[in-house]
Amino acid sequence: MGLDRVGIFGHSWGAFALRGKRTAPGSFEAGGAGALTPMSYLLVLVLHSYLRWGVVVLGVLSLGTSLLAWARGRAWLPRDRTLQRLFVAALDAQVLLGVVLYVALSPLTPRSLADLRAAMSSSLLRFFSVEHVTAMLAALMLAHVGAVKSRSAPPTAARHRRWALWLLFALLLVVVGIPWPFLPYGRPLLRLP
Repeated sequence: MGLDRVGIFGHSWGAFALRGKRTAPGSFEAGGAGALTPMSYLLVLVLHSYLRWGVVVLGVLSLGTSLLAWARGRAWLPRDRTLQRLFVAALDAQVLLGVVLYVALSPLTPRSLADLRAAMSSSLLRFFSVEHVTAMLAALMLAHVGAVKSRSAPPTAARHRRWALWLLFALLLVVVGIPWPFLPYGRPLLRLP
């Protein structure tokens, strides 16, 4: 090995490779970096798996509350807004974890995006590269629009009706986007680390 051809590789997001290049520019001609270990993939995947149930429970609870309040003509209360905020925040966090998986951690994404045409013929790759992402992003959009639209309604049963309808469509998309175990591309209901 010649000292004029030294490289650095490590899992430091490039910190050591960059440091070597800056401190000894004549010695280090190449550097590689990575930090997305299988452990970080597993951690984010498990969090994503468990948070989905928080999203579903909060969504069903908020939907049930708004449907009952709408049917009974009850006014919009601060607790309704709190439940709405909790659902939207949980969905935000869930989609953020999903985007991290999709963009940075998932081993499926590079395979499916490398040959998108071939990926469309595989139900597993098609679901995780297109269908799941599209359904969840659309659900997030409907939840945010529904929250804004409901706030513009008077704090009566009309606000409950508006939120319940937007939330219903958002939850339907969430349900469609979940990889249920009985589907060909299904995942376990609770992923254990």
